[in-house]
Amino acid sequence: MSSQLARALALLVVSVVAFAATLVAGNRPLLGLDLQGGVSVVYQPTEEASEEALIEATNIIRSRVDALGVAEPEISRQGRTIVVDLPGVEEQQRALELVGQTAELRFRPVLIDFGLLDPGELSPAEPDPPETGTDEDEEGLGLPRFNRQTTDGDEEAPETPAPEQPAATLTPQEIEITERCLSGVITSREDDDPDRVVLLPSEDGSILCLGPTLLTGAALESASAGLGGGQGWTVNPVFREGADGINLFNQAAVICNQAQPECPTRRLAIVLDGLVQSAPTINDPVFSRDQIQITGDFTPEEADDLATALRFGALPVQLEAQQTRTISASIGTDVLRSGVIAGLIGVSLVALFLVAYYRLAGLVAITGLVISAMLLWAIVAFLGAQVGLALSLSGIVGLIVAIGVSADSNIVYFENVKDAVASGKRVETSVERAYRNSISTIIKADVVSLIAAFLLYVLTVGAVKGFALYLGLATILDLVIAMVFMRPMLLWLAETGSVQRNPRLLGLPEGAITAALLKERTGRSKRRKTKT
Repeated sequence: MSSQLARALALLVVSVVAFAATLVAGNRPLLGLDLQGGVSVVYQPTEEASEEALIEATNIIRSRVDALGVAEPEISRQGRTIVVDLPGVEEQQRALELVGQTAELRFRPVLIDFGLLDPGELSPAEPDPPETGTDEDEEGLGLPRFNRQTTDGDEEAPETPAPEQPAATLTPQEIEITERCLSGVITSREDDDPDRVVLLPSEDGSILCLGPTLLTGAALESASAGLGGGQGWTVNPVFREGADGINLFNQAAVICNQAQPECPTRRLAIVLDGLVQSAPTINDPVFSRDQIQITGDFTPEEADDLATALRFGALPVQLEAQQTRTISASIGTDVLRSGVIAGLIGVSLVALFLVAYYRLAGLVAITGLVISAMLLWAIVAFLGAQVGLALSLSGIVGLIVAIGVSADSNIVYFENVKDAVASGKRVETSVERAYRNSISTIIKADVVSLIAAFLLYVLTVGAVKGFALYLGLATILDLVIAMVFMRPMLLWLAETGSVQRNPRLLGLPEGAITAALLKERTGRSKRRKTKT
């Protein structure tokens, strides 16, 4: 008994400490869309799309939402549609425009590679003297090369030298290149015009200044990743035949291979959704449509990701919003308040019933509910802070339903105690016997709830998934409390003198008390007669 009681008290202490630590750390459950407001939209392809294309479109949307910095977004598939929930987002219309626009693969020439720099670190440096004596630098653009800004506060960054040729002789393209490349401002999605110079980041973190688009993913037919002999992992794009396919790519290849002014670095960047996926050097002016290899220090995952980007640049999924639902922050607050009030009313009614019907045993059940509530708060707050798990209205409903599950476990146990006492056994003996009889029923009932919660979580999406998650979590805690806390606390009460003298303190009816006392008195009488 002492070890069992120690485990019960340890569980109580752990729950109090976890709850207090959560409050001290300032962690709170992360609220979902319906509790803090936001926007939800259902997207559907405008044309027939493969399962793989829909999966890739979902991944692209997820990366866009992550870039928006939305806390706990939910992007899920429902059949042929994609559901996007953005809780707490303020500029809702802008977010929807960025999330829903079609991803287009673009091939842009690399004008300047700034390397691993922050955009704010871009600064012009003195150009090297031209070796040929011309008035253009070795890149053929009349542009200075760039270094990091000096970190010495007393030393100013060198100024851009004035070009030797008159400013009036600069072409509009050269003027735009100068302004865009030297601005140090990453091009936003709104300004990502395919016909203009842009400044974009790449997968490896470097900053690239890119020229106007030379061709798009529409020229591609397919792409695959594989081992390229002694070159490690390679990506092998296959272009379409004709003027709209390989011919377009070969025109770009000639420009870059010959380091013409439009492509001075001889590199052609592959850009998807505002991010440079790769920027290989063009080593030949002419290629066969199915004999192209992109080489580099690719890992298998990197090669496969690039091949996927190429494939779905060729087959972009056009999406249109089928349904948009907007919830204001004030409505979300009202919904949260209503949910909390409903939960408190439910807990209060259950507590009143347990205390009125089971007395001290009811207090044990209520203490178990409090332990469960403190542990749930700590767990949900921790998961919200660490993995972005949000508490939605459906989750609150799951927790309220779990109150009934926990109350059922206590009632099954208490009724078994009453039956055992009514059969003539002592209270403490009845507590032990009732536990053995009821725990199997409690476990079976909780397992059924867990199975239902698991199936709902796996087979559904959205609100139902949240309901299933929190119902399952609360059911597991109920099982732990029933096995660790309920029996030793009830046994401890049964062994106290007050309950020994008055079992009604555990909610036992008068008839059951009489039967127990009669049996005990009968036993005493028999012992006295035997002695006589």
